Amino acid sequence: MHRRIALGLFALLGCSNPPSPAMDSGGDAGRDSGADAPSDLGDGGAPGDAPRVYEPFNPNPRGSFPQGFLWGSATAPYQIEGGLSGTDWARWEAMPMRIAGGHRADDGPRSFTHFEQDLDALVASHQNAYRLGFDWWRLFPTREGWQRCRDARAMPLDAFRTVCRGAASMEGVRYYHRVLEAMASRRLTPMVTLHHFVFPGYLNDLSMPAGTQGFANDAIADDFSAFARFLGSEYGREVDWWVTINEPFAYVAGGYLQTNFPPAAPFDAPLVLRVVRNMIRAHVAAYDALHESDTERAQGAGDAGAGAPARVSIAAHNRVWRPLRADSEDDVAAARHLGYLNNLLFLNAIIRGDADNDGDGSLDGPTDRRGDPAWRGRADWVGINYYGLALVRGLRTFPLLRGLPMLSSLPTDLPKSDLDWDVYPQGFVEVLHEAAQYGLPIIITENGVADAAGTSRPRFLAEHLAAVAAALRAGDRVLGYFHWSIVDNFEWHEGYCPRFGLYRVDYDNPMRPRTPTPAADTFRRIIDANEVTDALLGSLPPYAPPRLCHPR
Repeated sequence: MHRRIALGLFALLGCSNPPSPAMDSGGDAGRDSGADAPSDLGDGGAPGDAPRVYEPFNPNPRGSFPQGFLWGSATAPYQIEGGLSGTDWARWEAMPMRIAGGHRADDGPRSFTHFEQDLDALVASHQNAYRLGFDWWRLFPTREGWQRCRDARAMPLDAFRTVCRGAASMEGVRYYHRVLEAMASRRLTPMVTLHHFVFPGYLNDLSMPAGTQGFANDAIADDFSAFARFLGSEYGREVDWWVTINEPFAYVAGGYLQTNFPPAAPFDAPLVLRVVRNMIRAHVAAYDALHESDTERAQGAGDAGAGAPARVSIAAHNRVWRPLRADSEDDVAAARHLGYLNNLLFLNAIIRGDADNDGDGSLDGPTDRRGDPAWRGRADWVGINYYGLALVRGLRTFPLLRGLPMLSSLPTDLPKSDLDWDVYPQGFVEVLHEAAQYGLPIIITENGVADAAGTSRPRFLAEHLAAVAAALRAGDRVLGYFHWSIVDNFEWHEGYCPRFGLYRVDYDNPMRPRTPTPAADTFRRIIDANEVTDALLGSLPPYAPPRLCHPR
């Protein structure tokens, strides 16, 4: 997950927290969502004003989930595996003041040695799928080895795979095979992410100028193509579902608009736009490479309705965005624009082929393109990560974004998580309706709550899945739901304070035991019933006050 990349409150501007932009629901806003989406947040005002009252949660009418629905949880390699010392994040977390509490990823769940505990936890809660990542550096730990593989990218597929296997770490290659084999024996369908915020250090060298590294490097699409081609050729018999890039705008915001992700580049609008363009190019290249190299249906776990050897998308982090002051034209315009940048710009590019190269929300710029066949049709489904609500204060003079997003300590009466984010299941239906406008199936690739006590998560899970059921009833094609996360993990710059796991990890025990939280049983009951019943919703305790990671 995330991240829990508190996206958007820009430290460089002295603001308080972060988000990831979303636009007002485009498309089927008039469809029955079970709860009318508010056009604003009340009477407006600043954070010190009285809380704004929101519509009550009422996801009706709703139905059951479809046959073959993917019930799963999600993780990312850097957040759970340990031992990824050659990555850009390993260098980042070694720098002073980068990670809350001085925490280190190696002190986390250590799934590299305990991954079967994670898989057993999935089975115990009756899940049938698992979204995991394959770390690039674990597979290619040296610059020289990666360069050999990259240089072979134009070879015929069998020759390319032979060269790359010879250049890769066979320990790393075999490790992910072991994980996939263990999943198949448990009838768990894999979904594999190629890039979840982390690069090998040789591709994002933090000692070099930020404009020459990672996604800022125009050559990165060739690297991405070669990496995807190798994964498809090596693991295609075991994997049908692929995510190329996790939360593109979250990555851009963390590394190029804020200072909480590497490379923490000073804000530069042209650089941000180049990074965005190169992420789209990298996805397109990876999409094509996966379809060329993964030509066999997965064996063992079944395809869960995939219907093709390779089903490829991104995982977008889409929020509901509202103006801080409903009566402010600047706030309304900024919320709409930030929503466009985050929720729609990437998807418009890879699905419709629309290149908004100046990020202004139109396609009339000198280098903009509409329906470009070089980009169009590069998604087989839409991946959505959903974490709730954000407010925006307009700022016309702020280039590119046009406003300042706020994610935490919002002036609302909604329940709060330990990260002080609003719990807003009502908005989930709106975000799913917005994604449905593309005419592709949707998979919820992440959804969860920071709740160290574990008392609010059962209601959070049930209410959000009830919202999914309402979206299904309204006609949205949702194929699966992945909870963030199966276990507690390293939450990027927030360290270990936020706990998102269905299973709690004891970080003080060398064996890192996983203990089920009450939400694990809630998830199992929903999966077994194939619906969220009124009886279940009525039986769950109300949201409890959060244990704030950052007291106000």
